[in-house]
Amino acid sequence: MRRWLIAVLIAAAHLLSPPQVTGQLRLLGTAGLGRPLKPVDARARALGDAAIALHGSNLSAINPAALARLNAAGIWVSYQPESRTVKGELANGDFETADFPLVRVALPVSNRWVLGAGFGGYFDQDWGVMFTDTLSLSTGDLEFEETRRSDGGISQFRIELGGRVGNALSLGMTGIYYSGESRLSVSRVFEVDSAFNSFFTRAAIQYQGWGAAFGAEYRPLDELAIGAVATWNPSGLTVRNDTTNTEADVDLPIGFDIGASLQLSQELVAAVALGWTNWSALDDDFPGRSAADAYRIGGGIELEALTGRSSSLFVRLGGRFERLPFVIQGGKPWERSLSLGLGAVLRGGRGRLDGTLELGGRGAEELLIEEDFTRYTFSVAIFTS
Repeated sequence: MRRWLIAVLIAAAHLLSPPQVTGQLRLLGTAGLGRPLKPVDARARALGDAAIALHGSNLSAINPAALARLNAAGIWVSYQPESRTVKGELANGDFETADFPLVRVALPVSNRWVLGAGFGGYFDQDWGVMFTDTLSLSTGDLEFEETRRSDGGISQFRIELGGRVGNALSLGMTGIYYSGESRLSVSRVFEVDSAFNSFFTRAAIQYQGWGAAFGAEYRPLDELAIGAVATWNPSGLTVRNDTTNTEADVDLPIGFDIGASLQLSQELVAAVALGWTNWSALDDDFPGRSAADAYRIGGGIELEALTGRSSSLFVRLGGRFERLPFVIQGGKPWERSLSLGLGAVLRGGRGRLDGTLELGGRGAEELLIEEDFTRYTFSVAIFTS
């Protein structure tokens, strides 16, 4: 299938409106498949997304080998509201979203192996903007007000297995099913005395595919944990426009992440993670070289501030930087944030409550728009023992 059809399907929001406008508006998160999401909990968010190898319970659905450290059945959920402020020459405004980036259960099936299942985010396509622009006509310029909105995204359902193959080494594997839908709409309102009628148009885009992840965690010392994860998506992603009944296939990249955590003292842990994904391999699917390799780095520290008979309170600080995969107007977008988190382990580990505040921004070189965001992540976990 020809490349232009794929571009039409995954960037339909930009093609729904007529092209004869004097300005060009490209918002962060609107290019390609959207803005990447990770199936991580509030603890990992507070530590700069360092979810590859962590001391204590690692509940994020990134490294399946971390399941091997669980010795009880459990269920946990993360909720993530975010407010964004768009600033730029062509558009300004506020926008709010809310996601469940992680819902996960785990069940030990033997002394060494743990089975897990989870639902998490993959790409966010929630955005909206209202702006004023001009339509150039032979009789003169005509102003209009336009609203563009996208709701939805792509999620992942994961079946996981992690186990210990020695006292220091754990291995894990994950089967991933990708699915989702985005609903795109454009409305344009002309001046009251204009001869042009206002209009509204919309489209629904559906996604489907599957992949796999393989992880390892090694603890050569009690104070040191090292981990690695490789992600492979052999089926690619099937993209379908329900409005036009057209369909196309988009390749998905491979990715690699490494991370470590170090127990600096009985109360203090430091963690770091690095990652790379070869999104540039998708250039054939995105005309105009609109995909570039993505990389990420993050880390943080965790302090056990208070300890009771069966409960503990933790304070966390972290930060991260991520180069996003889809190029906008020739510029490579980025996202960065600083985080502050609190966490409580209750009743000897039978329950966990975690909350994180992130303050950050998104932008791109040569882009006329930037975003500031405030993001909260709340996680609740319950274990049988």
